[in-house]
Amino acid sequence: MISAQEASNAIARAELGLRKDEERIDAILAQAASEIAGLRQEQAELFRSLARIRLDSLRQRPVIGHLDEAESQAMAILREQQQRVEELARRREALGREITAAGEARAERAEAVRKAADAIDALIDATQARLAETVDWQAQAARLTGAEARAEAAEEKAGRAEADRDEKSRPYLADPLFVYLWQRGYGTSRYRAGPITRLGDNFVARVVNYEPARQNYHSLTEIPRRLREHAERLKGEVEEEAERLGELERAALEAEGIVRLEAQLQSAEQELDTAEERLAALEAELATIERERLDLLGEGGERGLTGAMEALAGSLQRADLRQLMRDAMETPTPEDERIVRRLQEIDEAVARRDQEVEEARRAAISLAQKRAELERSRDEFRHAGYERQGGGFANDKLIGDILGGIIGGVLSSRELRDALRSGYRPGRSSGPTLPRPGGTIFGSPGRGSSSSGRRGGGGFRTGGRF
Repeated sequence: MISAQEASNAIARAELGLRKDEERIDAILAQAASEIAGLRQEQAELFRSLARIRLDSLRQRPVIGHLDEAESQAMAILREQQQRVEELARRREALGREITAAGEARAERAEAVRKAADAIDALIDATQARLAETVDWQAQAARLTGAEARAEAAEEKAGRAEADRDEKSRPYLADPLFVYLWQRGYGTSRYRAGPITRLGDNFVARVVNYEPARQNYHSLTEIPRRLREHAERLKGEVEEEAERLGELERAALEAEGIVRLEAQLQSAEQELDTAEERLAALEAELATIERERLDLLGEGGERGLTGAMEALAGSLQRADLRQLMRDAMETPTPEDERIVRRLQEIDEAVARRDQEVEEARRAAISLAQKRAELERSRDEFRHAGYERQGGGFANDKLIGDILGGIIGGVLSSRELRDALRSGYRPGRSSGPTLPRPGGTIFGSPGRGSSSSGRRGGGGFRTGGRF
């Protein structure tokens, strides 16, 4: 079994590992892009040299001028992109350090919350043991137990009477004439009608023998109503007795110093909230950087990695340049033969680098998708409040396997969320809320009391935050 904090750390380590892998991929992409840019520049210069050898001055100018313009535009795009990538990398690295520090601060605050909640539990347990031996508490607990027993019996009796009423009232409700007279209040002080209507209603009442039926139906419905009212009154008595017992318990806890511990817990929670807000803000800023980084790694438009050299690469594939290269191959001289051979070597090298860039780009996008799954798991883990509640996870091996599956790209945050839910085992302090005055704190004495899971909403009342 691992603690909630250890599970959180495992998710954070997995996320950090993917980020380091992304940084390595970024370095590979930057190196490959730089090498391609150098090769393209050399290629352009070789074509210029070939044009000077093979073409007269009039025909050289448009070819060389076009190459100069295309190279200038492409290199400007690449330099801008490289600067942006480097800037994002620096911001990403700095944010990574800040997030690590903020995560450690948040973990410290979460531990402070857990310790403050444990201190409250310990005080409640000690006070419960002491108070349970006092005559006042025992007397009030006995009154509450008696009230609960009476309320339960009254509830059961009212339920039986209501079921009996529902069964036996069906023949009455199936008679439309009886229902008509009953709804008008015939035979009671509620009945209001004019002379002619009264005459007709009297005739109907004689036909259906209404008065005996009315008395029977009245008894059939009135008894359950009174029993229900009695049951509700007894419920109110239970509430009153529980409130008195809760006040007695609360007074004992306050005498033992519960107010100070509550204030410490509240302060620890506020500090944890502040730490989580700070961490969330940093993570949101990092997410913005990641989106821009993926945009730069994409293929679309001039901002994309592949598109950064598109203008120059397109210019170097022009028909007149390729024809110039073919002519040099057919009637070679020692100088243009060397240029052609080098141009062929550059084409092969650029093709290899392009393949490396494409593979690295796909790897970067895959890593970003895996990291997004871990980020969702991290956010769901925090939203569930496992660290605030304490406890741990009994299925630590399964959690480790699923984290490996997410890193491998075969599982998602959904599987991890389900594993965390199924494997979670609450600690003694399953949350930072405390019972408020107005209800029993130690549990219903008639049904046994236990501090285990006190803040998880057991068989007794708990309030909101103190």
